Amino acid sequence: LLLARASTRQRELAVRLALGSSRSRMTRQMLTESLVLALPGGLAGVAIARLAIDLMNANKPAWLLRYPEISMDLPVLALTFSVTLLTGLFFGAAPAFAAARIRIFETLKGASGASGGGRRSGRLRQSLVVAELGVSLVLLIGAGLLARSFLKLTRVELGFLPERLLTLCTNLTPSLYPTGTKQMRFYDDVLARIKRLPMVRRAAVSTDLPLSGEFPFSGLRFQVEGRAPLPRAQWPSASLTVVSREFFATLEMPVRRGRAFDSQDTPRSADAIVVNEAFARRVFPGEDPIGRRIAKGPNGSGGWTIAGVVSNIRAAELAAEPAPLIYRCTCQSGDRDVFFGRMALLVRTEGDPRTAVHAVEGQVYAQDRNQPVFDVMTMEQRVEQSLAPPRFQLVLIGGFAVLAMILAAAGVYGVTSYLVAQRTREIGIRMAMGARRADVLLLVMGESIVLVLAAVVAGLGGAWALTRYGKTLLYGVTALDGPTFAVTPLVLAATVLIASLGPARRAARVDPMTALRDE
Repeated sequence: LLLARASTRQRELAVRLALGSSRSRMTRQMLTESLVLALPGGLAGVAIARLAIDLMNANKPAWLLRYPEISMDLPVLALTFSVTLLTGLFFGAAPAFAAARIRIFETLKGASGASGGGRRSGRLRQSLVVAELGVSLVLLIGAGLLARSFLKLTRVELGFLPERLLTLCTNLTPSLYPTGTKQMRFYDDVLARIKRLPMVRRAAVSTDLPLSGEFPFSGLRFQVEGRAPLPRAQWPSASLTVVSREFFATLEMPVRRGRAFDSQDTPRSADAIVVNEAFARRVFPGEDPIGRRIAKGPNGSGGWTIAGVVSNIRAAELAAEPAPLIYRCTCQSGDRDVFFGRMALLVRTEGDPRTAVHAVEGQVYAQDRNQPVFDVMTMEQRVEQSLAPPRFQLVLIGGFAVLAMILAAAGVYGVTSYLVAQRTREIGIRMAMGARRADVLLLVMGESIVLVLAAVVAGLGGAWALTRYGKTLLYGVTALDGPTFAVTPLVLAATVLIASLGPARRAARVDPMTALRDE
């Protein structure tokens, strides 16, 4: 805008110089005018940033609560405010230097107050608009990729039913419960108490909680019985979770093959395990895993028989792909001499699980009031918590993209309006020579379309170069997602055309006689 305005002030500046103004004074005037825009603009930006920070602190996700509160950082504030002032000086310097080089006689003799400036200044203005639109497109593509990724996450198959499911954790004191046998006696009694509550349908315990942010114990290496022995370093591995009998029924996890744990699994029965679909696909591709045995020891010791295959669940977070997982039952003998540490209680209720929190906690305390209960949440809250980081990233990048689009639209509108005003005489001549209003409309809009096409080429190139570094933020979409790269340029084009429509319509309503008489 400053360049467009300065290019039409050549005659005015020449008159000032002819009347005795010094060139250095003219240069200072141009720089001062640009700073008059930059300074209040920077102050307004500080105020907006203050409001935005308060809004972010009030709505930041739970995973950010462990970090210090977001605040206005003085070094960052000083840097950005300095950049604001330098931007004003930089864009005021070009017209200032042009003013210092004005040739008074030639300008007064040949220039017109309505001149739009030379071809070079026109190309510079167009290049700046293209750069602004290109940056907007890069941000818009980034926001589009995050939006597509977020939608994919919201539709992820959890592998269980999260509705009406209450979760909470306990961590038994090692000195009071030193062995797995004593711990499981505690949990068996607690589960019996909880199941007697009228609002409870089922209850179970597990060493790991779905969508808890923590991955199950991994690195359990084994070999498949009946296959050629392999060096231990080449043994397949899987994660291990220990659960009670009703774990799968409580979560309403589908059993794909075989069976879940039931009454036939006791301390005296053969050790049975249930595996997830990821385990079956990786360890037994194209085979039926039911009845197959895996061994933890080099000589076949510690063998487990696969009794069933269940659906994959999202163990730690929604974006983490399911890994091979083995489920062991607490009812089997081998694990009752192991210290489990923290255990999770899962309770399926008849109605809203939040109404059962007090009653369920009360049953734990009734068994032993000295054992802590913590991390109490419904499973739906855990799902929302897992969606919080990508949602926060989407809001941030999306907010920047929207701001960039608004600035770009304002820039296009301002430059187009100003240039239309300066071309009033030209438009009047065109209409006097027979041009229709539709022709004038297409003339102005066509220039905007050319700018959009150039910006799309530049923006797509920039997005192709930069989005590859944001692959870790995406789920279910690639950094070069086709629909996103196809739709976002259309959104940008529509925004620019809407921004230039007003000035184009004003140009089409120019009265040729009035325009020529005024000139």
